[in-house]
Parts: sequence; structure tokens; C-alpha cells
Amino acid sequence: MSTAKAEGPVMIDAHCHLHFAAFDGERDEALARAADAGVRGLVVADYDHRLRGALQHLGERPGVAVCAGVHPWAVDALGAEALTRELTLLEEALASPGWAAVGEFGLDFVRATDKDARALQLRACSAQLRMARERELPVVLHAVRCHSTLHDLLRREGPSPAGGIMHGYSGSARQVPLFLMHGLDISVGGRLAKHAEKLRAVVQQVPADRLHLETDCPDGPVPGDSGSERSEPADLVEVVRAVAAALGQSPERLAARCAENTRRLFHLDSTLSADA
Repeated sequence: MSTAKAEGPVMIDAHCHLHFAAFDGERDEALARAADAGVRGLVVADYDHRLRGALQHLGERPGVAVCAGVHPWAVDALGAEALTRELTLLEEALASPGWAAVGEFGLDFVRATDKDARALQLRACSAQLRMARERELPVVLHAVRCHSTLHDLLRREGPSPAGGIMHGYSGSARQVPLFLMHGLDISVGGRLAKHAEKLRAVVQQVPADRLHLETDCPDGPVPGDSGSERSEPADLVEVVRAVAAALGQSPERLAARCAENTRRLFHLDSTLSADA
């Protein structure tokens, strides 16, 4: 499988889920397509303990950084006692080396609509912020229709010393400086890139050294494509093009700057290989 330098932008996918079952039987092919498209690294985020073994195996590949965490959607399926067990498993996992960050975790108030469900998400989020601080690891935060609540939580808990990203940013342009103040970078994917006016307003608020680009595959949408059932890291080129157009930059310049940001934050010191 070729990993020769592709023509066009050289990129790093700052957030994906390549360990998900959607890629079973085709993971190597997806990696080859990513390499051919110019993707030189991946940050792969956790969901819960059930696929963590597959995630760790994927993290053995060059150019792949892996994160351990409990996604807020996973929290929604747990009661208080089960969440305690899930967080204990996460602490045990983080005691082992090889994790680039804690995540993905956070708040999703589209899913959690009542007081009890939101309280459970807040508990899980606070616990994982603490784990990241104790281990001096970056955080990968999920936030949907909860940005004011998350800002208040971060203000109480304090920033993670190692920083992190607001993955798949969906807040307002006005809220961007609040999260930058907490030491969090902004990562943009296909969902925001499909809305040109909001995309432009958001990315213009982000300093060049605090911006990251992602696919959030397999479920993240691809800009300009309404027919794909599954996205993959190779689709990052479409996110790059959309964000570059919003900023009035060349795709190559933007991709290189964002790739360096992601490489630095997650300590990616090797290059993606499509070889098994």
C-alpha cells in the first residue's frame, strides 16, 4: 500500500473513530486511501471501554494517536452505578502508557434532555477533566447545545495544563474566545463546514496556531457530499477546501498549519503508514 507523498495538501485528521465497526474488514484500505489523499496522521477518539482494545491496537501504528474516554452518548446509556464502573475502567486504562489524550467526553444536551441525564453527563465530564489534569494529558471535548454550561464547568474546574480541543465545534463565533481562554483549541469538521456563513464567522475568531481540522468519521458529514453513508479520513481534503475558502487561504497553507497544530498538541512524532 502506497504512502508516497500525495499531490495537494498534507493533512492530519484531528478527530476520527477508525476503530469503529463501520471500518471492520476495510480498515487497511481506508488507511491506504487516507495516505494517498495526503493524510499523514490520525487522532482516534474513544467511545467507551468496549472497543478500547481495538483502539489500543490501532494506536500501535505509526502516525496514529489514540485517546481514552467515555463519550456523553455512552453516559446516557448508563445509570449512576454503571457510570462509576465505566469511569473506574477508564482510570485503569489511563494508568497504562500510550494515550495521547483523554476523550472524547463532554456534554450533549440534545441527547440529555432532563435534569437527571444532564447531571450524569456533568459528573462524567468533571471526572474526566480531573483525570486529564492529574495525568497532564490534553482533553478532547464533545459539546452540543451546552456551550454556556460547559464554559461554567470549565471555569469551576480550571483548565487542563496540557490543553485540548473542542472537537467538531458547533458553538457560536462569539463563544470561541471563551474556550480559547480555557486553553482549548478549536477543531472544525464537516458539520460546520456545510454552513459557509457560520463557518467563516467561527474560523475568523480562531488564531492560526489554535485551529485543527477533522472528519469525525465514520459519521461526520463530508462537505459537498450528501450521498455518502460513511465518511473516512481521506475525506479530510474536503474539509480543508471548505475551511480554506472561508479563510481565503490556499488549502496547502491551511492544511500544513493545522497539521502542525495537531501534531504538536497530541505529540504525533511519526507518519501514518497504511501497512498492516
